[in-house]
Amino acid sequence: MTAAKVHTRVQRLHVEIAGAVRLVTVEPVADDSSQVLVSWGDTSYVVDARPRAGGLTLAMPHGPWASREVTCHAIAPGQVLLGLDGRQVRARVGDGRRGRTAAAGVAGDFAIVAPMPGRVVRVTVKTGDVVTAGQSVAAVEAMKMENELTSPVDGIVSDVRVAVDDSVESGAVLVVVSADAPDVPTP
Repeated sequence: MTAAKVHTRVQRLHVEIAGAVRLVTVEPVADDSSQVLVSWGDTSYVVDARPRAGGLTLAMPHGPWASREVTCHAIAPGQVLLGLDGRQVRARVGDGRRGRTAAAGVAGDFAIVAPMPGRVVRVTVKTGDVVTAGQSVAAVEAMKMENELTSPVDGIVSDVRVAVDDSVESGAVLVVVSADAPDVPTP
């Protein structure tokens, strides 16, 4: 298996989780490695970041998290869904040049993915439906908990890839929402 190509430059990101913002630095360990050094404050970890269906698997080969796998799925521009030990956390990630509304005024297709393996218990949209950011589109039951999945943007449902009672893997795309950037008035 070939190691994933990493960026050859240092990235400084503003990461917001539950209202707390930290400046996080990510730098490659080597050009031919999937490992990066992730640092914030006085804390640093070497993280092995490998592509996986619909996202990334982040493994920390050294330290207290060595045996843990963190899943990371982009759910909208500047927004990720992190998974660890059956828990999910939404985070906003930016480079400091954008405000807190990273998903506003964007265009493109946005995948709503399963945060972990489970069973689809509800699909509340169909192809062609108009949805708003935060609107429920599906629910997945995993580990005796129901995970409500919502649209990250205003848009139109362009694809529904699951039905109730389907079994899904972590990172499986359930629904795709297409968003158009708002028209900018001309002077």
